[in-house]
Order: sequence, then C-alpha cells, then structure tokens
Amino acid sequence: MSPLPDTPIEPPTLREAAVYAGRVIGLAWRTAPGLMAVIAGLTLFAALAPALAAYLGKLIIDGVLAAIAEPSDAARNAVIVWVVLEAGLLGLLLADRRLLAFQKRVLHARLGQAVSRTIFTKTLRFDLQTIEDAAVQQQILLARQHATSRPYGLVVRLVEFAQHAITLISFAAVLATFSPWLVGLVVLGGLPLFLSESRFSGAVFRLYTGRTPEMRQRNYLEGLMLSDSSAPERIHARADANIFARYQHLFDSLFSEDMAAHRRQAWLGAGLISAGSLVFIAGKVWIVLAAISTTISVGALTMYVAVLKQAQNTVTALLTTLHGGYEDLLYVSNLYALLALPEGAAPGTASEGPEPGDGYRLEQVSFTYPLAERPALSDVSIHIPEGMALGVAGANGSGKTTLVKLLTGLYTPSKGRILLDGLPLADWSPDALYARTAVLFQPFQRYRMTAGDNIAMGEGLRDTDPERLREAAVKGLAQPVLDDLPEGLDTRLSRQFLDGRELSGGQWQRLALARAMLRTNARTLILDEPTSALDPEAEGAFIRAASADDRTTILISHRLANLRGSDLILVLEKGEIVERGDHDTLMAKDGRYKALFDGQADFYREKED
Repeated sequence: MSPLPDTPIEPPTLREAAVYAGRVIGLAWRTAPGLMAVIAGLTLFAALAPALAAYLGKLIIDGVLAAIAEPSDAARNAVIVWVVLEAGLLGLLLADRRLLAFQKRVLHARLGQAVSRTIFTKTLRFDLQTIEDAAVQQQILLARQHATSRPYGLVVRLVEFAQHAITLISFAAVLATFSPWLVGLVVLGGLPLFLSESRFSGAVFRLYTGRTPEMRQRNYLEGLMLSDSSAPERIHARADANIFARYQHLFDSLFSEDMAAHRRQAWLGAGLISAGSLVFIAGKVWIVLAAISTTISVGALTMYVAVLKQAQNTVTALLTTLHGGYEDLLYVSNLYALLALPEGAAPGTASEGPEPGDGYRLEQVSFTYPLAERPALSDVSIHIPEGMALGVAGANGSGKTTLVKLLTGLYTPSKGRILLDGLPLADWSPDALYARTAVLFQPFQRYRMTAGDNIAMGEGLRDTDPERLREAAVKGLAQPVLDDLPEGLDTRLSRQFLDGRELSGGQWQRLALARAMLRTNARTLILDEPTSALDPEAEGAFIRAASADDRTTILISHRLANLRGSDLILVLEKGEIVERGDHDTLMAKDGRYKALFDGQADFYREKED
C-alpha cells in the first residue's frame, strides 16, 4: 500500500510528473480562477515586453546616429517618440512586475489553504487502523512538510516557465534575423547545467525521503528540549546534556550528508556556468565582428548584444525554473501518493440490527497488530446482551484496550466477527454505530481548548449547550474542577495561552469522564481505566453513578474492587480469556482472578494498617 518508513521514495516517471502538474494547475484554477486569469495576463505582458524594449532601443540608437548624420526636426522628433515609447513600456513593465508579485502572494495563501484542506479531508476519512500504520504516518508527514510551499511553487514555476519560453521565443525571433545558428548557441550554453541540476534534484529527493525517521527523531528531541510537559522529568533527571548530545549527533549527521551533496553540485555547477559564459562570449565576438565589417548597424549591434545577453539569462532562468519545478514536482508527488492511499473498508449503511436488544456477540475474534509476533486478542467468544454490566480484568498488554476498539468498530477483527443486535459491525453505518456507545478511552485526550470544549468533544463539538455540559460535568465528577476555574466552562486549558490554566491528572480525568457522560442517548457505556487518577472515594461514587441506569456497561479496570458488581467478569491474559464468571464464582474457583483480588486486598489492608 505504501513504502516502509525507512524506504526512499522513487521520483515519479515523466508521465506521472505531467499528470501531477496538470492536477496542481487544475487545483489552483478551481481555487482562484479569476486570480489565475489575472496572473496569466500580467505574465504574458512581462514575457513580451523585453524583446519589444530591445527593439525600441535599436530604433533609438539608429535614430540618434541618423539625426547626427543628417540633422532635421523630423529625425529628432522620431527619436523622441521612440524614447517616450521605451520609457512608457519600461514603466508599465515595472508596474506589471509589482502587481504580479502581489497576485502571487495572494495565490500562495489561497492555494496553501486549499492543499491543506485537501490533506485534512483525506486523512479525516482514514479509519483508525489505516491512520495508525507507520507507513501512512510517514506519507502524511512527507505531504505536510511542504504542503503550503511546493504546490504553489510548482504553479508559479509553470507560469514563469511559460513566461520565459515566450520571452525566449521573442528573443529568438530577433536573433534569427542575424543568424539562426545564434539561437542554437544560446540554447546549447544552458543545457548542461539543466541536466546536471535535474539529476541532482532526484538524488536529493531520494536522500530526504529515505531518512524521514531520523528527521522525525530530531524533531522529537527538539520537542523534549522545548516542551513544558517534558520539562519536570527532564530537569529532575538532569537529562539536558544527553538529550542535546543526541540531537546534535543527528543534526551533524544530517548536515554532513546535505553539505556533501550540495558541495559536489556547487563545484559542478560552477564549471558548467563557466562553460556557458564561453558560449556567450563566442556569440558576442561574432556580432561585434559583423558590426566592424558594417554588415549590421550600430543600433543593431547594441540590440543583438543586449538580446543575446538577455536570451542567455532567459535560457538560464527557464532551465532553472524547469529544474525548480521538477524539484517541486518531486515533493508534490508525496501529496498525490497520500491522496491515492486506500482509506479502509467501505462503511456500512444500516442503522439497526435484526435482533434489537441482543447486544454484542464476539465469535472467535482475533486481532493482530502489524508486525506483531502474537495476536493482541485470540479466539475471543462472548455474548454481551443489552443491559449487562461486564467487567474486564487483566495485566497490561492482555488485550483489554484492543477489545474496546473492536467493540466500538474502530478496529476490524483479523479473524472472526462481531455482531451487534444480530448484524455484523461492518454493516453498520459509522454514525449509527458510534452513537450507540459512550467511551472513555485509555489514554484519554487532553484537549488544549476550553473546559467546555473538552466536555463537548464527547459529542464531537456538535452540542455546546452550557446546561448539558454542566449536567455531564456533575455526572462525571467534574463540577468541582469547573468551580475552581476562573471562567468555568470558558476557561482555556493550556499554558500556551496567557490566560490559560493547567490541570492535574485527576482533574483532566474528571473532564474525560464528563465527556463520556455527555452521550446520554448511548445504549452502551465503555470505561477503560476510568478512575486511575481519582481518589478511592471519588472512584466509588463514579462507578455507582455510571452503573445506575439500564444501559450496557463495560468496565475495564486494574482495581478489581470496582468489578464486584458486574454481571460477568472476563479475565484476559496474553489476548485470551482465561477465566469468566461473576465475582463470587471467580473467587470460588481459586484461580487467577482470586489471586489478583486477594493481592490487591492485602495491599490496601497494609496501607490502612
């Protein structure tokens, strides 16, 4: 589907490059058609003006020499007319370039936003398994790295290429009046440098895309040195010097690779530019000898030399633009590689099952993470009828959180199937399926928004009614948190804001509980370690409140005392159900559950003593 994280990406073929260029131009035109038309008109004028200015310069010089040889009012007036026309043309050209630069800045902003919107639209359609794939994450990173600059750069360089091509054609038409061979000489002078630069771009592209993991690690180390969240542990562990040393090592390694590649190109480019200059000198000598032999006039001499120089500059600019466009195209290919990725299984459309109230049925369900050596869950079969209180226990890595993501439809089983009310989860509409459950995930998110937004995220920010948010806060034991905040629901929760506030771990967890309790219409409540940061008194109060209604409750907890009231308790170990039953049944078995429960009870008794 996509390259492995440490695999260099090959540049696109010529056909793919043409397709990508057309798609980017199409995107720019759809984003700002009027703006693109204005840029095209201004560019056309900028392309034709230099050759016309050179020709007016010839007329001025020849007119001056004619007026000196045979003075007359008519000759003098003709020269003045040519001077006024040339000055007006150059003035318009300066204004045109200023307006063109402004229009390009506007296009940069508009197109950058359009590209970002395209990336976000794509990634928001990925299912969880797809977006967690390391290769997909690399593709997203590569596409985002140059999202606002490379597509814009490609559009601008294509426009500039057209401008330089038109200018060169107009110059070639002028030079051809002297000799068609002079046109070939100009093109020949710039070709070696272009071929060298194109080859260099492909090599650098492979270099950069092949070391994305190292660049990601460098960025991570930068975050460790700058982030406030990592500061307490970093400072206390006195890790500053070692973190910086690792960062410096990565920087030096990447920098040395960059410099080695660019050093080779600089020396090669200098030699090729010198060769191109010799070609220009040969052409200029040819023109001067023609003027000495009176084959051409002094005005023609001035025009041809000026046009030759400008033509050489235009060839260099055209080839440089083509090279830059090719380089942009290499990175734009990352964008379209991302857009071509599959988004996961096609969603279902059903909003209800054929057996209402039957709840969840897991039939020999297994799930294996990519590159994992063993399944996270293996041959799990269980019936969870609507209204059941299910408890799930097990050590870290036993498969508890994977079970949550399977029940919510975020993961698709590797083997087996899951039914809800008699219908496979894959056949349910995602909107209907997700609306059936209220979930507190482990780990939960700490949204750097307002306290109200943190709760409203339980309904995807669709419902921000303050009264409903406060009701959820009461059910989730978060009302004391809101009472302590200066602006209550409207308080921003981040030190990144001057008026922001930071919360403790327990306060963040209460907001996460409130977020889960906002979904009052959900028929299943899934709580994955919901009270790990709460004190025992608050923990007990919440568990009692969460289990008070008739909806299905699935509680995953290391604190086994919280599971005593469950209708059924599952004990997971290495992805398998090793025990099942209610609390009394499992205690009577004298197995794994009883050993864990007694061990925790002894721990709490020792603390009380």
